Amino acid sequence: MGDAALLAALRCEDEGALREFYLRFRPMLLRAAGRLDVDPGDRDALVDDCLTDVAVHFITSTAPPPRSLPAYLTRSLRNRLLNGVRARARADRRDPPGKQAESSEAELAGSSQYARRSSGALEATPLSPVLERLANALVRDLSADERLLAAWMSHCAPPRDIAAWLGIAYKAAAKRIERLRERLQLAALRHLETTDGEERRELLTFLGRASLGAGPAARLATVRDVAKETA
Repeated sequence: MGDAALLAALRCEDEGALREFYLRFRPMLLRAAGRLDVDPGDRDALVDDCLTDVAVHFITSTAPPPRSLPAYLTRSLRNRLLNGVRARARADRRDPPGKQAESSEAELAGSSQYARRSSGALEATPLSPVLERLANALVRDLSADERLLAAWMSHCAPPRDIAAWLGIAYKAAAKRIERLRERLQLAALRHLETTDGEERRELLTFLGRASLGAGPAARLATVRDVAKETA
């Protein structure tokens, strides 16, 4: 049965539909948890809890079904991780100084810091103030869905998997990925053009190591030429 029929059967508390719900979407969410760097030992419990909560929601709610069940489930998993980040932050604020453990990749998933990592603006070492400002510029205008897509891109998720998670055609997913990639590159270049002096030189070095599209690469070359002329 299709996803809409499956949800309808779930709302009738059909046990067979509940089993099918788990069988159909559990592998997809396990892959998504892996892309978000959830610890392997935690993935099964996280995914099962997410599926259970969503199933109960659909059974007890009269709200219209989502347009894309795979995308809805993936966002639910991401939101569960974000809630863990917030709970961890609240607990850290109550801990004595020096007692806070560093956030794991899974806890950061979907956060602004994670989105910066996905755009290539966050290295393994702490960011310099210059790159911190660049990171803020990159994530400033991204929606929650775009941050999630950036997270998948950062982990080199295959476009076909992304298409399945979004519930759209492969070609549509590929176009969405390319649009977001170019948008991030252009945002970086717009920010670069607002800088000067040592900050601009650091950004030129950093962005010069990036793999840019034809348009952004040409724009970067122009900025670099201007910088040489004024040096």
